[in-house]
Formats: sequence, structure tokens, C-alpha cells
Amino acid sequence: MDPLGWMSNLLSGLYTIFTLFWGKAKEMVMLAEKMRAKLLSGSTSQATGTNDEEIGTKEEMQELLLSVGIVSPVTKESAGALYHQQLSRQLADFSKIPLERAGGMINLIDIYCLFNQARGKEVMGSSCGNNLWQKCKVRLQLISPDNLLRACSLWEKFDVPVMLRKFDSGVMVIQSKNHSDDEVFTRIRSMVTTPDALRAGITASDAATTLGIAPDMANEHLLAAEGKGLLCRDVSPDGFRFFVNLLQEVDADDIFLVKDYGIFHTWVKAVSSAR
Repeated sequence: MDPLGWMSNLLSGLYTIFTLFWGKAKEMVMLAEKMRAKLLSGSTSQATGTNDEEIGTKEEMQELLLSVGIVSPVTKESAGALYHQQLSRQLADFSKIPLERAGGMINLIDIYCLFNQARGKEVMGSSCGNNLWQKCKVRLQLISPDNLLRACSLWEKFDVPVMLRKFDSGVMVIQSKNHSDDEVFTRIRSMVTTPDALRAGITASDAATTLGIAPDMANEHLLAAEGKGLLCRDVSPDGFRFFVNLLQEVDADDIFLVKDYGIFHTWVKAVSSAR
């Protein structure tokens, strides 16, 4: 057989396999969506006796489901005048797993990338044939930053478990409604009252490692804690370092009183031992 004939037969066979594969892909995505719904319902009513193996399995399932994509992405053609309302609800549903993996808060830019990635995967999985047509179709299905922001702003009108939040610095995030800043502040306070942190402070990277979140999100939490009067900030060419606010330990009636207890006393001991 000549090379061209052999290549033609090979491509024909590959195309047949490809067609059969995509014929089942839609069914697999629908099955994954059912599993995703079950996983989400389980996360809201999970038992207290969850062991490490179950937690690891759950995290693996979340990773797999995020890679599947969205079965029926909302488009302007399908939703018409209700486009932003339907997009808002779909985005709220999609955000549950990424939020759970990110500790209850995720940067708006990150969710924009994840959401568009999921929509793009669905389009690529539901179309066959000319590659150029596929790419054009993907571009039509991706949402713009303005549409994302508008969809997020509608959450306050709907009964959804997520919300849009804007920090004083201007950074915008998506946050679970059951996320508690007080819990984060408690963990940060525990970090800055260790002997090493009392001497040298902590950075956003230190907080990110302990809290298990991105450094930019950790920095926003540190700035928020500073705004609450829990921390003080030291600015140097190396960046920001945050320390516990010892001014809260000062007795207003006797500012020269050195207590032999509390955080201030611990700070004195930590600094003295470092000399």
C-alpha cells in the first residue's frame, strides 16, 4: 500500500474512534454532574466522623469534577433576556467546589478563569469536525469580565450560598456566606503570638502557608486584621511584615506599667532571649 493510502486509512480509523468517543463523552459529563450534585449535597450535611481517607477521596473527586466542565453553559442565545440571571445562578452553583477547596474565599480573577475553562471544555466536548469552527465556537461561549461581575452582583437578590466581596484595597473576591473572618483572625493571632513571630513578625507568604490559601488572599486578610487593630505593619524594602498590636496591652491609666502576664510579657521574654 502506498504511503498516502496508508495515511488515509489511518486517519479514517482515528476519526471513527474519535466520533465514538465523543458520542459517549456527553453521557460521561452528565454522570459527572450527578456525582457533583451528590458531592455538594454531602458537603452540606457531612458527618463529624470523617476520616483522612474519606477526606482524600473527596478532594480527588473535586479535582476530577472541576476538570469535566459544564454540561449546559448559559448563553445569550439560549437564555435571551434572562441571560445574566441564569448565568448568576449557574456561576453560584459552579463556585461551590472551588470555594470549598480554597477555604471559603477565592479571587474573582481565579473563578473567572476556572468558569471559562469549564465552559470551553463543554463546547470542545460537544462539537466535532473542523478545528477552526470549534475554536470560534469556544470564543462565543466564553463570558466577558463585565458579564461575570454583573452576574456576581445579582447574588444579593437570590438565595445562593455565595457572595461578592470587595476589600478596602479594591481586590474583589467570591466568598461563601458561612465564611467567618473571626475564625481567620483567630488563626492569624495565634500565628503572630509565637516567639519567632513576636521577634520577626510574619509575611503574607507565612500566612498563606498556615491558612492554606493564596498569598494575595492572605495579604488581604492581614490588612483586614490590621484594620481591626489586631496587627501592626512594618514596611521595609523587603516588603510588609505584620506584628501583633501590643498597644492593646497598654493600660490607659498607667502607660508605664509593665505587666508580668499577657502578650506584652511574652513579647518581652521573646525579645530578651534573642539578644
